[in-house]
Amino acid sequence: MMETNMLFLGKVNPNMVILARESRGVTQKELAEKMCIKQGTLSKIENGLQNVSEELLDILSAELAYPVSFFFQQNQLYNPNLVHYRKRTVFTKKDLAKADATMNISKINLEKLLNSVDIPDLQLPKWEVDEHGSPEKCAAYLREYWRLPKGRIENITKLVEDKGILVVPIDFDSPKMDGLNIFTDTNHPIIFYNRNIPTDRQRLTIAHELGHILLHLGQPIAENRDVEAEAYAFAAEFLMPAAEIKSHLGKVDIARLADLKRYWKVSMAALIIRAKTLRLITDNQYRYLWQQMSALGYRTKEPKELDAAPEPPILLKELVDAHLNDLGYSEEELAQLLSLQLEDFKSRYQDNEVVRPKLKITR
Repeated sequence: MMETNMLFLGKVNPNMVILARESRGVTQKELAEKMCIKQGTLSKIENGLQNVSEELLDILSAELAYPVSFFFQQNQLYNPNLVHYRKRTVFTKKDLAKADATMNISKINLEKLLNSVDIPDLQLPKWEVDEHGSPEKCAAYLREYWRLPKGRIENITKLVEDKGILVVPIDFDSPKMDGLNIFTDTNHPIIFYNRNIPTDRQRLTIAHELGHILLHLGQPIAENRDVEAEAYAFAAEFLMPAAEIKSHLGKVDIARLADLKRYWKVSMAALIIRAKTLRLITDNQYRYLWQQMSALGYRTKEPKELDAAPEPPILLKELVDAHLNDLGYSEEELAQLLSLQLEDFKSRYQDNEVVRPKLKITR
């Protein structure tokens, strides 16, 4: 109760009440019932029209499994822009709300962690499709800009992290939701991807979101532009450059697709689409390959033995480790800094066990 009394010198942020509720996938009506209050009371709290008593705040904290301090945070929240709304029309309102809330909580956490630790400088060129050219040209230029060798990208997660982009795995309730991206208040891009997807899909998702960051975010987008098609075109060229993959896709069958998947670390499905896009197979061949994929069950799940090795993000873990090892935080103190319960903190940020060079502490 002492924590509550001290925090009451401030004021509960209604947006944090909404954020906590939506991150748990709970409707306003459901939460009100659990708290044994009227939905109208909760609605007024979430709209900033009614103060929250200490008793009610403790109940809110218990029901949503966030410490009381969570509700007093004043961080600026990210609002999905038009690009994101266009790409997510197939998802339910509840799924989208939970995804946005989960991303916002990660954004707030990362902003706190970045106050004391440096990450690699952001290395992204400026690109406008109308001025500089197509998404494919952008992808080719970025490979040159980052001085990448020809052929496949060995580890796209490590690559984008080394260029100053944070990559964060999260649990999306919908298996159809692969990834999204936002910026922190200090303009660090964050790419979120569904932690339950296979490596080939993760790689394409990261490349796809990288395309959105370069081609769309912070830019005026004409209504007639298909931002999803543009991001996919970027990702395909970035991971499977036309000049290099054409000779691989001339004559393809299922066995050949399996071999190419092992090399390029993309799905067999992505390779079929790439072959069609580059006009290396006919419409009949395209249909026949999909029929074979369906007959083998590969349209639902491709052979596990073809899966590439995991490419887990490490920059986020390095941020956490820098606080624990170099700044002397205990797990409990770091959870407190992030306004998370200890178990929540561990499940979010202490899954991966990969060693990389240490980050610099901000002096």
